Amino acid sequence: MMRIANVVLNDFTRDNRVLKISESLAEKGHEVTVVALQKPKGAEGGAVPNSEERPGGWNVVRVGVKSGRLPRGTVFGVIKMAELALRLIQGWRHVDAWHCNDIEAFVLGWLAQRFNPKLKLVYDCHEFEAERNGKSKLERKLVSWLERRMIRKAAAVITVSPSIAKAYQERYAKFGMANVHLVRNIPSPRSERGPMEGPGPDHFRDRFNIPQEGFIALYQGAFTYNRGLETALRAMEGLEDSGVHLVLMGYGLLQPIVEEAANRLPHVHWHPAVPYEQVLEHTQSADVGLVSVRPTCLSYLYCLPNKLFEYILAGVPVLSNDLPDCRALIEEHLVGRMVEQDDALGWRDAVLQMKAEGTATFQPGLKRSASELSWSKEAVVMTGIYDELDRE
Repeated sequence: MMRIANVVLNDFTRDNRVLKISESLAEKGHEVTVVALQKPKGAEGGAVPNSEERPGGWNVVRVGVKSGRLPRGTVFGVIKMAELALRLIQGWRHVDAWHCNDIEAFVLGWLAQRFNPKLKLVYDCHEFEAERNGKSKLERKLVSWLERRMIRKAAAVITVSPSIAKAYQERYAKFGMANVHLVRNIPSPRSERGPMEGPGPDHFRDRFNIPQEGFIALYQGAFTYNRGLETALRAMEGLEDSGVHLVLMGYGLLQPIVEEAANRLPHVHWHPAVPYEQVLEHTQSADVGLVSVRPTCLSYLYCLPNKLFEYILAGVPVLSNDLPDCRALIEEHLVGRMVEQDDALGWRDAVLQMKAEGTATFQPGLKRSASELSWSKEAVVMTGIYDELDRE
């Protein structure tokens, strides 16, 4: 069995993929430690423990940096990253493998490998790292240069969607990259309930006094730019008497505009984010789930977002704009419909059409998908990678 550092450069309070991977590797007998960041004292979000023992035989260690108290800025950012690199490399270079979540952790793993050539790196790309949303042209070029230089040092590369896997293969195969493995971000076994037998808790109707005949469209996930949140809100303008209600469940930078809309429009409602294990129970209170990521970069165009699988496994049909991997999955499993006109009018018409026609036609596909789509199946690929590394 291997000693694995699952390295993630956040405070590991909401990163469900890292959680699922750690649980699955620990179940296979590996010694797993999530190595995350400790927020500076007084930072937004409050303090989290420096270390935690998790059920299932794995643990969490959060690494703090004294320079974290310094102001923001390029120079201070370099100082913070340098201190973090020293602490992580010093503390974790002697394990057998680093599971590197995203490019930043992979860079640190590559540096640690310089001190321990036997260290195996698994590069887990949660997005198309060189083509991420909000990155400048210079930043994208830098990430691409780093990947070209380092990727041959990865024992395995994992991506989250077929299109991103194909893009990595095409871009980096000539630089000595290992095979690319697809591990989609499907909910973990403890949350894989699929459609409930009989009605479950009606969280949204109970919380917001929505009538039983009301039709609930759900946006869940990050409140941030280029996820289609603003379009969904504009689509609700003028639908006060239509019986359609929009529930937005999550948190993020755009929360103020969500709260403003919820205060102004009686059929728009904000629901705070809920713990991971409660997500599907809340999701199944909706009538349709929205996947509205805007294809403003290749990472978003090729995405296969968590919420898509959460809707399906909760038994909720999907409305999605035309993203290739989302379209392929929705059409393969017959679990929803595409919104061909990605603007407020197009989304408004699609929601109203879904309400008028009803969602019964999608229930057979949703029930089949509840057994066909599971994290336990995805984890077979991921744990198989480590089985192979352990035999080397």
